[in-house]
Amino acid sequence: MFINKRAQLFSLYLFIFAFFLCGVVISLYIIQQGNAQALLVSPNSVLEMKTELNILELREMELIKNSLDGLVSDIGSDDFHNSFRVNFINGVVGNKNMTDFLFKDLFVGGIEIREQDKNRNLLESVIYPESLMFIEDGDFVFGRAKIEKRSLLITKAKNKDFPVYFEFEFNRKYSISKVNGVFEVIKL
Repeated sequence: MFINKRAQLFSLYLFIFAFFLCGVVISLYIIQQGNAQALLVSPNSVLEMKTELNILELREMELIKNSLDGLVSDIGSDDFHNSFRVNFINGVVGNKNMTDFLFKDLFVGGIEIREQDKNRNLLESVIYPESLMFIEDGDFVFGRAKIEKRSLLITKAKNKDFPVYFEFEFNRKYSISKVNGVFEVIKL
């Protein structure tokens, strides 16, 4: 009879001990969840940059179409090439939203572009170089060079240092063709 009583007490003891350990695990989980938000890095700035890039590409498409208005030269001619380029670069320089996005946190070839170098010359020679304007299969191809944005993602916690750097590289080419007297612009 004693043997059975000891077994019953021992099983009750194991049940209470297991229940206590479950409570400890649950309470530690709840405490850690409260601190987890402060330690996580938000991807919002990456998502914002991607959204801004999509907006830039929509503006580029619109600007390309506007730059083509009034051009009567054939697509392959030098006059077309020069007139389009001047119209497009003037449009980019005149659009503060485009230049702000292009120049913010800008790196080219792994080198950060200094503030005093962010001007029309940078647009003409580096971001929209003439080498990315050519004729291919009867269509005019126009492009933006590969540029890079770098930024630092930080946590919400002021006392926790866990910096996360991200790099975002992008480029784009557009094909411009003339179909039935109307210019058509396609992303490549």
